Amino acid sequence: MATRDAMSETDDLDPSGASRRAFAATPLAIVAGLAGYAADAASAETGHPSAAGQYGLQQLFARYAWSYDCNDEELFLSLFLPDAVVVAYPERNELYKGREAIGGWFRFLAGMRDKEGNDWQHDAYNHYIVGDDKGCIVYSYATHFFSNRGTKELGVRSAAYLVSECVNVGGAWYFRRFSVNHWDRGQVPWKKPLPWEKIAG
Repeated sequence: MATRDAMSETDDLDPSGASRRAFAATPLAIVAGLAGYAADAASAETGHPSAAGQYGLQQLFARYAWSYDCNDEELFLSLFLPDAVVVAYPERNELYKGREAIGGWFRFLAGMRDKEGNDWQHDAYNHYIVGDDKGCIVYSYATHFFSNRGTKELGVRSAAYLVSECVNVGGAWYFRRFSVNHWDRGQVPWKKPLPWEKIAG
């Protein structure tokens, strides 16, 4: 059986071609500093949040979907700033401002789901992010699946997209403005006016 010392130098390379032994010999503080500098530089150059920022945003949208579909109003509302705004389809002029109004919207939708006898599952994905680690606009696919408890019917209830203004407060991401929009295959949404600019409030 070959020992570690008997392995070739090729076996000791990481996928980038750098020697793991040389990397291990580099002081950790220098490595950490270079990694942080690279992340900051990439963020500044591309106009996107750092990897850590993007992970935080993914967690925000994951908590949104789980709390919505598992009927956790407290968790759902905690994802929005106290003065946040929700626009449910701009063409309907349907706007909810503040957590109390957003909570009413949440309960209205939960009642609709229960009346239909359905369980709902929402997907929010394919995020296109414009901004930085302090705040950004996120464009996301939004697909809404259902399963009916009585008929056992399965299906897609709607296909839409989200436009969200997200801000980082104390290291945590929150929704400042949030909108649900009908699907439009004619133009990418970041070339359009922001949904909340279309209605009063």
